[in-house]
Amino acid sequence: MATDHNDALRNPQVDYESSDLSARGILWFMAGLFIAGVFVELVLWGMFHFLARSEVLFPSGNVNPMMSAQRRAAPETEPGATLQNTPSVNLSLFPQPRLQTNDAGEMQDYFKSEQLLVNPPQPFTDANGAVHIPVSMAMKLIQERGLPTRPNAPRRDFSPQPGSTNTSFLSGRTGQLPPASGTQQ
Repeated sequence: MATDHNDALRNPQVDYESSDLSARGILWFMAGLFIAGVFVELVLWGMFHFLARSEVLFPSGNVNPMMSAQRRAAPETEPGATLQNTPSVNLSLFPQPRLQTNDAGEMQDYFKSEQLLVNPPQPFTDANGAVHIPVSMAMKLIQERGLPTRPNAPRRDFSPQPGSTNTSFLSGRTGQLPPASGTQQ
C-alpha cells in the first residue's frame, strides 16, 4: 500500500498567483539599484576631485578674497576682540552683523546712554523748543506746583433739543438721571 503523502497534504484551492513577482526579479532589481548607486557616488567623487584641481574655476592668479583679508588683518587687542570658546579667531574677519560677544559691557553702555537721556547734566532746549530737564527736577517741580489742570467746564444743559421725540424721562429734571424702573418717588 503505497500512498503519496504529498498529494494528501496539498490543497488545490490554496495556491499562489503564478503571475506575481518572483524572488529572482526582486533580487535582480536590488542588485541593479546598488550598482547604480555606487556608479553615481563614483561619478560625484570624480567630479569633486576634478573641480578641486581644475584651473578653470580657481586659476592660480585669483586668490580667495577671504584669504587675502586674513593676511592683511592685524590681530585685535581690545577686550572682546576674541571669542570665548575660540580665542585664536580674529573677529575683524567676520562681516557685520556679528553675534554679541560682550553683552554685559554693551548693556552697561546702553543703560548709561538711556540714563543720560533721562537725566541730562544740565537743562537744555532742543531744536523743537522743548526744554529737557532731569526727571528728579521735574518731580520736584510737580510736587511744588502741582499737576496742571484745566478750569472747570461750564455745566451742560440737559434740556431736550427741539424736535426730539423721547423727552418723557426728563420731566422737569435738569442734569439728573431718570429714575430706575420699579422704584417709587
